[in-house]
Amino acid sequence: MRIPITRMKRNIQYKTLDGGIKDVDTQSRTLKIAIASFGEANLDRDRDIILHSAATKTIKERGPKGTNEIWHLTDHVYLMEHALGKFSDLYVEGDYLIGISSPSRTRLGNDVMELYVDGHINQHSIGFGVIEEEQRKDGVNIIKQIALWEGSTVLWGANANTPTFGVAKSLTKAEASSMLERTIKSLRNGHYSDETFSLLELQLKAIQQYLLDIDEKATAPASETTQPVVKAVDYSGLLSEIKSVQNIYKN
Repeated sequence: MRIPITRMKRNIQYKTLDGGIKDVDTQSRTLKIAIASFGEANLDRDRDIILHSAATKTIKERGPKGTNEIWHLTDHVYLMEHALGKFSDLYVEGDYLIGISSPSRTRLGNDVMELYVDGHINQHSIGFGVIEEEQRKDGVNIIKQIALWEGSTVLWGANANTPTFGVAKSLTKAEASSMLERTIKSLRNGHYSDETFSLLELQLKAIQQYLLDIDEKATAPASETTQPVVKAVDYSGLLSEIKSVQNIYKN
């Protein structure tokens, strides 16, 4: 059997959405999150637009009121250790696809809930297959119908095909500093598993490097930059301090 190779479409595609947290209720252990954005205003870098009605059929058939096959995962990893549970509700609200989820009371679920509460997670993504699409004359691809497989909680908006790691370069120094403070607080006081502590440690390193890069640019000679001179912040001993606190906590 000969397989055509002129244009092969991926069975599963991924779209990431920033700022998708709508509500975190610790009492009922319920998350309301926006896992995708629809409509003309949400043309993405792939020049795709997903119509508001694109998920209607798949939610009806495969959603909570159908066969209940749409999972809430972490990082698009299709293994049980990355499963938070299944969405209890899925619906379109404005330009967003909303998912209601109650993460399981596993170590992963507990860690994810605390990461939401501490403000570390604010990005989500969907894994889906395209059922129907049409390309406009201007090159924009209109996705008319999808098969939704899962919605994922992601730390840094990583794309499964082109993974990225680090701090978004669009962050201001104030935003990065705020993220640094949250990360330090979580490492000192958070009730996380060893695996999540290691993720936060990686995040700390990434933010540290980002702030050092900013300081280096700010203190460069005037001929190289017009930015005002700002005293560089020394974060070199910070990670060691955090590790010491972390070891005390674990013991």
